[in-house]
Amino acid sequence: MTDRAAVSRMPVADRGFQLRFLILLSCIFAFGALFLFAMMFFFFSRPLEGDYTSVFFALRHLTEFALPMVSFSALIYVLLVCGSMAVLCVYTLHKVVGPLYKMSRVIESHILGDILKPVRFREGDQAVFLATLFNAYIERLREDGRNWEKIMERAEQAGRKDPAALQGAMDKALEELDLALSRYR
Repeated sequence: MTDRAAVSRMPVADRGFQLRFLILLSCIFAFGALFLFAMMFFFFSRPLEGDYTSVFFALRHLTEFALPMVSFSALIYVLLVCGSMAVLCVYTLHKVVGPLYKMSRVIESHILGDILKPVRFREGDQAVFLATLFNAYIERLREDGRNWEKIMERAEQAGRKDPAALQGAMDKALEELDLALSRYR
């Protein structure tokens, strides 16, 4: 089986996946800031031409032209960054929550009476260790079920050989089953 300490240190997402997420997030913010800077730079870096009166007039009415430009630039920045982050977050949730959803569907189908099947994740899904642990748990349950069946078969065979000893064989089998099931309490 697996070491308990090693299992508790396993991250849900691989380190590489986490690093790629942080790099993409940083790139989104950097690109958005660069875009905002470029918009502001091209708008505000134009030289003021003309004589004193035309420069004074341009500076006096700068807010009338600057406010729409700054507002438009900020709106484009927010839409660009929020849209990119939404796509990144949906992708990340798809890779992390998708496997958990798949495991919940397997458990639900088992509750409804289907055979408990091992879980297999898609390529690139995160929480792979969870699937490994879940599949090991399923295998352990199947092994325990086979052991319980063997205990009951031995009791049944002992009862066939000697009908008088049937009660003793059943009591012994129930004690063994009680001991085997104590792990699940």
